[in-house]
Amino acid sequence: MNYWVKGFLGTLFALSTFSVLAENCIETRGAIDMGSGTTKIQVAQVDICRHLPGKVLYEDQRPLGFNEDLGKSGNNQISEAMQQQGVTALKQMVDKARSFHPQRITGVATAVFRSAANGQQVIDRFNQQTQIQLRVISQEQEAELGFLSAKAALHDNTINNQDLLVWDIGGGSMQMTAIREQNGQPVTDIYQGKLASVTLKEFIISVLKNQELDKAASPNPIGSLRNTVLRYVNFYARTHVSPQIKQDAQTRRVIGIGGVHGFSLKDQIHPANNTYSLADVERVSKNQVWKGDSELTGEYRATDVSNLLLVEGFMQALNISQVTIVKASLIQGILVQ
Repeated sequence: MNYWVKGFLGTLFALSTFSVLAENCIETRGAIDMGSGTTKIQVAQVDICRHLPGKVLYEDQRPLGFNEDLGKSGNNQISEAMQQQGVTALKQMVDKARSFHPQRITGVATAVFRSAANGQQVIDRFNQQTQIQLRVISQEQEAELGFLSAKAALHDNTINNQDLLVWDIGGGSMQMTAIREQNGQPVTDIYQGKLASVTLKEFIISVLKNQELDKAASPNPIGSLRNTVLRYVNFYARTHVSPQIKQDAQTRRVIGIGGVHGFSLKDQIHPANNTYSLADVERVSKNQVWKGDSELTGEYRATDVSNLLLVEGFMQALNISQVTIVKASLIQGILVQ
């Protein structure tokens, strides 16, 4: 056999081997992010060798108001009615997800399940009745998972951890996460806050408007209370966020993930290239605060306007000039883990 044929066969063998290895790296996985106000699911092809999410086969999300339900309870427990609503929605989403034959469906449960007295029991029930693997994670784990998700969703291998600050806002918690080098070792700095989408909405209703939460589902219109809300958020951010995160917020590229950035603000601001400035938020919030629920659209209109003020106040307090929205929740991190 001459050298050319040997070389050709060798190349063919190498290519076929690479193809087999590449195929062996691809796994279909399902992931669930069960938050305080929204539950998300996704099935995707995952490159398990390079820890990268690939083609999305199915995704869905449902407004499940666990945090709102907990706020109305008198015993710090998620109600039976809310649990049943959760089981029904989960079964529907999981049944659809299984039609794509994922090799596993795993997920995480966040803030509201950490704070509810029966949070773990509720998750145990969901796991038993839907045959999935949900686990309650700490706020620190949530922040690290959010950072991993955001970086994976950027699909840019040239970006270093030290370039980014990831800002994740949920219904019941907020995280800002940055990674830096210290003595040759990576150190994770995390702001873990409880002022978030639902908690600010409830503050406006119960404290500023002096209304009962179970009788007023929405703070809209916020109107002339806008400046009062902004002063409160601004003060909260300045007093709760660490000096290290404040510094990172001014010097790093800020990436916004989660439903507040990816849906609520995006749908109201319509940012060019998925990047919005503080001026953009101020312009839109000044107009939106005068609208009642009937003038707003979508399933999350009860928190849409207060979300604008939440983000505006934090951007003012931390001198954040702009935020780039990346379509990432905790889902991408769950998929690649």
